[in-house]
Amino acid sequence: MGDYDECLDVVNPNDKTFQTQFCWAHLNLSVEKILAKSETSVKTMSTTCGAGKPTDLKVSICMPRSCSESELKLALNHLRILPMTTNQYLNNSMDQDKFVCDVTCRPVDFQPDFLFWIVTVVLGTIVLICLFATVFDYYHEIEREKIKQLKKTSNEEDDGSLKFLLAFSMLTNGRSLLRISNNPNNLKGVECIRFISFTWVVSGHIWGDWKNADNPMQLIDILKTRSYEIWINAFFSVDTFFFLSGLMLSYSFLPKLTIRKAKSPMIWVIFYWHRIFRLTPAYLTFILFYATYGPLTDFGPNEIVQRQDMENCKKYGWKNLLYINNIYEPRKNCLSISWYMAADTQMYLVSPLFLIGFLLGPVPGIIISSLVILFSILLNYWLFFHFDLPLTLIQAYMTGDDHIIHVLQDLVYEAAYIRIPPFIFGICMGYMMLKTRNMKIEMNNGPVFCLWIVSAFLSVSSIFIIHSYNKGDSWTIFQKATYYGFSRIAWSISLCWLIFAVNRGQSGLIGKFMSLPFWTPLGKLTYCAYLCHILIVNGLFNMERSPPHFVGAFHTYITKVVPSVVAACGFAVIWTLVFEMPFAKLESFFIRTLVANPASEKEKQCTKI
Repeated sequence: MGDYDECLDVVNPNDKTFQTQFCWAHLNLSVEKILAKSETSVKTMSTTCGAGKPTDLKVSICMPRSCSESELKLALNHLRILPMTTNQYLNNSMDQDKFVCDVTCRPVDFQPDFLFWIVTVVLGTIVLICLFATVFDYYHEIEREKIKQLKKTSNEEDDGSLKFLLAFSMLTNGRSLLRISNNPNNLKGVECIRFISFTWVVSGHIWGDWKNADNPMQLIDILKTRSYEIWINAFFSVDTFFFLSGLMLSYSFLPKLTIRKAKSPMIWVIFYWHRIFRLTPAYLTFILFYATYGPLTDFGPNEIVQRQDMENCKKYGWKNLLYINNIYEPRKNCLSISWYMAADTQMYLVSPLFLIGFLLGPVPGIIISSLVILFSILLNYWLFFHFDLPLTLIQAYMTGDDHIIHVLQDLVYEAAYIRIPPFIFGICMGYMMLKTRNMKIEMNNGPVFCLWIVSAFLSVSSIFIIHSYNKGDSWTIFQKATYYGFSRIAWSISLCWLIFAVNRGQSGLIGKFMSLPFWTPLGKLTYCAYLCHILIVNGLFNMERSPPHFVGAFHTYITKVVPSVVAACGFAVIWTLVFEMPFAKLESFFIRTLVANPASEKEKQCTKI
C-alpha cells in the first residue's frame, strides 16, 4: 500500500484542474501458489477475488481522477504492469487476461442527486420543527401546568395542537429519556442486558472489519486462542435481543389481553400498528440518511464502507419498510444489519399464536411454544444435512463458495424460523414473571447457588464449546446442526434464570449492579445506536491512513469498541430525540384517541339518558 495523502497531493503546475485518486486493484491470483512455501494451511480457502473476499489480494495505485474504475480495470488487464502478475501466480481457473478482477478508487466523487435534496428537505423540516418546539417549550415552562389543564376545557383542537407540537420538543423528550421509573412492576436488569448486548454487537462487527488488516494470517492464528471465542460468537448478543423482545412483549401485553378483547379484530389492528409505527420512523429516516449522506463517510484509503450497500438502499429500501429484506432477495439488502429488524418483526407477526395460547392457560401456551421450537430445530437439522453447511459465517466466507454463504447467511443465520427459539423463551419467561409478580418466593442458598452454576455453565459452554471447531478440528454434520440448534436454547435458559434471579431477589451484587439507574437511558438509546453503529464503526476504520493492524483484544477494545460505542450513543441521542420519541408520542396519542372515542360516545349517551 502506498501513501494515501501523498497520492492526493500530486499536482500538475501546468494544469490546476488536474486531480488524482487512490485506487485498489484486486488481483485474481492463486493464494495456494503464493503461499506454497509457507507453513500456513490454505486448504479451507478458495481463491476469491474482489473487495471483502477472504483471499482478497490487492495493490494500491495512484491514478488521474479522470480515469474511471472500469477504464483502469481494462488498462491494467491489458498492460500487466502490476507486480505478481506472472503466470506462475495466476489462478488457473480464470482467463489469463482477467487477473485484475476489480478496481475501486477513492475519494468517491460525491454528486448530490434529486433524492439527496428531497431527503435533506424532509430531515431538515423535522429538525426545524423540533427546534421550534423546543424553544416554545422552554419559554412556556411556567405555563406547562396550564397547558396540561387545557384538556379540561372544551377546546380539544388546541389541546391536540399543543400535544402535537410538544411531542417534538427535545427538552421534554430529553426528560423522558433520562426519567427513571419507580414502578415496582417494571422488570429490573433489562436495560443493562440490552446495552451490554449492544456493545457485544459492536465488538462483533469490529471483528469483521479486521478482514482488511495488513496481518490477516495473525487473525487466523488467534482462532486457536480460546478467549477470542467471545468476539467470534457475538451472534449470541442478537439472540439476547430476540429474547428481550419476546419477554417485554408478553410482560407488557398479556395483562391487557382478555378473552373478549382477543376476539376483537381492532385489538390486533392496534397491536400491529403499534409495532410498525413504533419502529419505522427512526428506521426510515436513518435509511434515507444512510443512502444519501453515507457516501460522505467513505474517506481514507481503506475499503470498509460498501458503496453497494448504500446504492441498494435507493433501489431496494422498500423491502426494509415491509420488513421482508431478509426473505426477498436478501443479497440485495439495504443496511446489512437491518436483517435483525425484519426477523424480529416477523416473530412479532406470529406472536399472537403464543400470546393467545398463554391467555388460555400455561398448558396450551407451553404446548404451542414447544411445537414451534421443535419445528425450528428440525428445520435447522434438515438445512445442515441437506446443504452440508459449515458452522459459522467465518468458515463459510473462508470457503469462498457463494452458494454456501447464501444458504448459511440467508436461510439459516438471518431466518426468523431458525432464530425464533430465544423469542419464544422470552414470551414464556414474561408469562412466568407475570404469574409470580405478586408472589413471595423464598429459596434456600443451596438451590440458588446451584441454579447460578447451571446458568453460568449453559452460557459459557454455548460460547466456548465451539472452540475446537474454530481452531480447525473436524465436526460431523450432526454435531454442527446440534450445536446450532441447541446452543441458543441453552443461552435462552441462562437468560431466563438471570431475569428471574434479578427480579426475585436471588442475585445479590449482580442484581444491584444490573438495576443501577444509569442503565435506563443507555437502554433507551440502544435501538437508534444499533441503527447507526455500523456507519460509526466503518467511519472509524476509514479515518486511518494506513491498513489496519491487529494488535490484540484489549487494544481493539480500547481503540475501537469504546470509541464506537460512545460515538454511536452520541449519535443515538440526537436520533432518539428528533426521529424516534416524537413519533412514538404521536402514535401513543393516536392510539389513546382511537381507544377513548368509543367509550366517550357511550358516556355521552348514558349522560343524556
